[in-house]
Amino acid sequence: MAKPKNLEQLRAEKEQVETQLAQEQHKLERLENRKKYLEKGERQKRTHRLCNLGGTIESLAPEVKDLTRTEMTELMEQIFSLSEVQRAVRHMTITHISQANREKELRADGTISSERHAD
Repeated sequence: MAKPKNLEQLRAEKEQVETQLAQEQHKLERLENRKKYLEKGERQKRTHRLCNLGGTIESLAPEVKDLTRTEMTELMEQIFSLSEVQRAVRHMTITHISQANREKELRADGTISSERHAD
């Protein structure tokens, strides 16, 4: 049977457990901060991508600059409902996926760098 612990042993054990708890809480805080940092990075990338797309649209059709969000949505709905636009989108998507797959295969073979170049 285990020998009963004296008061000093219990205090030392309590201190050790409290230290471990503080370390684990600090570790959890670091992980939560890392998660926030990564999520923020994804939001920044999305914002950057959307701004670039909006800038491209404005450069192709400067008249849209003055449209409201609702008017722009209606215009996009009209444009994307056109069958020739739907075909072009499908074609571009298929081409993009095919190219990405080719690059992935080439990287797996080691014939090209694994760094992705900016679009």
